[in-house]
Amino acid sequence: MKVTVLGSGSAYGTPMIFNSWGDADASDSRNRRQRASIFLEDEGKRLLVDAGPDLREQINRENIADFDAVFLTHPHYDHIGGVPELPRACKILGHQIDIYASDLTMDELKKCYAYLFSGIGEPDSGGLVWHVLKDEPVTAAGLELDVFSVPHHHLQSNGFRYKNFAYVTDWQGLPEYAAARLDGADLLLAECNNGMTPAQNGHSSWPEIVDRLKGLKIGRIVLTHLSARVDYRTLQEQLPENVRVAYDGMVLEV
Repeated sequence: MKVTVLGSGSAYGTPMIFNSWGDADASDSRNRRQRASIFLEDEGKRLLVDAGPDLREQINRENIADFDAVFLTHPHYDHIGGVPELPRACKILGHQIDIYASDLTMDELKKCYAYLFSGIGEPDSGGLVWHVLKDEPVTAAGLELDVFSVPHHHLQSNGFRYKNFAYVTDWQGLPEYAAARLDGADLLLAECNNGMTPAQNGHSSWPEIVDRLKGLKIGRIVLTHLSARVDYRTLQEQLPENVRVAYDGMVLEV
């Protein structure tokens, strides 16, 4: 199994608009972050997880030639802003693309991109096939995903477990049933937007993650969805040996 971190950044990326780097060292290329997304490949199957506003550039940068399905974790802009790229992707690839999203995310997509569902002004959007996610196993791109949800602000964000890999983003808590999905994973890729400093913003920090994962057996942890308040080197130096900080283009073998 191969997981590529397409984007390791928060909703605003790093640098933010006006070339604002926050606390991140501009001289360290690992701090240059696009919006959070990953690309999962296994057994000849390819799954894109989230489609933010940097999607086109991410796909081109990593020379991704095709994918079978898209898994959308929740309806915030940094995770769905690139969905309008998908009809053109269908046309170029010459096949349909299955998109998996919760009811809440589907409602927001229909408000933001109504033309993708009506066909008005977008004749290629018929190549998109929509599927509603529940907190239960689903087969996406031929991959068996065990789907769960976690609280994020006033809504829920979907994570999943696939074989010995688990992914969770935009979480401010971990319900017991979701924790059971993470237990025993060889690799957990998780949002750590706030680095070492807890904040009441719907996101996570490393001290909070440590508390949530107490009692769970997890091999490696990689922290992603990092804000400009997080400097790569500074955070990495404070983490245990089995915990890594993600960067754009990072490739993980599981």
